[in-house]
Amino acid sequence: MTGPPSDATVLNTTVLSNFAQVDHVELLLDLPRLVTVNAVQRELEDGAETHLYIEHALAVLDDGIPVISPSSSAEQLEEELLEKLDPGEAQALAVAEAADGTVVTDDGDARVTANQRGVGLTGSIGLLVRFVEDDYITAATADEYLKRWIDEAGFRSPARDFDAFLEE
Repeated sequence: MTGPPSDATVLNTTVLSNFAQVDHVELLLDLPRLVTVNAVQRELEDGAETHLYIEHALAVLDDGIPVISPSSSAEQLEEELLEKLDPGEAQALAVAEAADGTVVTDDGDARVTANQRGVGLTGSIGLLVRFVEDDYITAATADEYLKRWIDEAGFRSPARDFDAFLEE
């Protein structure tokens, strides 16, 4: 696939890695207009040598999650974003912005930049909330995933207990 759909949901490396780490990348497959980008695929390939669970994420790329090349307008945005962000974050954010879509990332700098640029934004915790609200997983399962990300993968979360993210 070359370009993203309009209003694309663009996955970054951190989110793919988190869901691979708990062996449930398939949860991501039902997200609307889902894509990722070449730079994220390269980052995952590089990480698979030291983090074997990343193979779960790589296995769903192309068939389940299309890997796209940025359009010329997204490439121009990417060049600008590379001054502040790593390649995966820069390319994912550039594609999301060019497609009037949403970037899905946990990277702090990418999240700040997305907010500053008015790009739709969510992350791993936001997806957990969505999956609980849509009855794909239970809150207890989401809590287990969050704690595993924190304890096993060094994920930084504003709260350790998933219930803190659910609306009353």
